[in-house]
Formats: sequence, structure tokens, C-alpha cells
Amino acid sequence: MKKVLLIVCGFALLASIGCGLSKPKAVDVPPYDPGKISAKAMELYDKNGDKKLDADELKACPGMLFSLKGPKSMDTNSDGAIDDSEIKTRIQGWIDMKVGLTCPIVKFVDNKGKTPKDVIGKEVVLTPDPLHDGMLKTTEPIKIDENGQCSPSTAGNIDNLSGMSYGFYTITINGASYKDLGVEIFDGAKEDDTDSFKIELKKGK
Repeated sequence: MKKVLLIVCGFALLASIGCGLSKPKAVDVPPYDPGKISAKAMELYDKNGDKKLDADELKACPGMLFSLKGPKSMDTNSDGAIDDSEIKTRIQGWIDMKVGLTCPIVKFVDNKGKTPKDVIGKEVVLTPDPLHDGMLKTTEPIKIDENGQCSPSTAGNIDNLSGMSYGFYTITINGASYKDLGVEIFDGAKEDDTDSFKIELKKGK
């Protein structure tokens, strides 16, 4: 299993608590297998058997839908769907980054880019998509701040460090009526020149 040194957020936390450690422990990189993840995605979501996942099929996988429609789309051939090769390429991108933990900022906005007031103070949970087959952990509940942002983290990380793994996640905002929310936590999935993953909120019917 590959290991990497803790990334920037881990160093920041160690510095902030003043623990005096000269060198952080290594963090295991999840054992991502591009072929297995792609095969599982097709098994779960390819309902018409065309060996591609379109927007309608990916409503059941909001995390991957985020990266079909998002600023750094997985749909590299622009056919409106994600195929086996595109999934494998993306997962290989996670592996190549050699990141054990990342500290994402998730920002919730409306269609005008503003923070909806009804989500401020609500708790958010990110749940790994079933295509990860139990490999990743669900994040701890965390409140959305007045700027519409939060930084999700999983429990039980080495040395109690903050952070979470790359992956496709479903987002639940407890006590709010927004549905079908998801995100791909991966630095390569964000817009250029931004430090956050922007999630546009639309009211559920």
C-alpha cells in the first residue's frame, strides 16, 4: 500500500496544537483500483447497458454527476456521458497525486452564487458512493458557516488529524430540503483559481 507524508492541512493542524513533533507519520493512500471502481460503477448505474453513464443514470450517483457537469469534467470526449476509460483515467489521477488525506472546503451557493440563508448552521455529512465498496469513510457532521462553507473530515484519522480521502460522495444537509447533492473530492475536480468545491443548491420537489 502506498504511503505519503501528511499534506498541508495536517502540518497546519500539528503547528496549531503545538505538539512539537519533528516529523508527521505517513498516511496510507486508499487502495484505489481503477478497473474495479469502473466495473462497480457500471454494475450499479449503467441501466441501459451501453457501457457509459449519462446524466440520467448518474442521478443515482451524485458525486460522479458532479464531475460529469463540473468545471473539470470527466467527459473528456464530450459525448455527454462517462465511459470505462474516462473513469479509469480519473481514478488514476487520484493515485498519481499520492494524497492520503486532503482538507477540502465545500461551499454551498444558489444559482446566483449567493449563500442560501436556510443552510447556515445546518450540519453536513458526506457519504462515500457505493461504488467505493466500503473502502472510504463517511465524514463527521459539520456545520455550514455564515459564508456557506464547511471543511468535512472523517473520524479516526492518524493522530486525530483533520481530513478525508479522495472519492465520490453524496452530500446530505440535515434539516434542509435540498436533494441529489454530490461532489468528487479531488483537487483536479475544482475550478481553477479557487480553493473550494462549489455546490449549487436547488430545492427538492
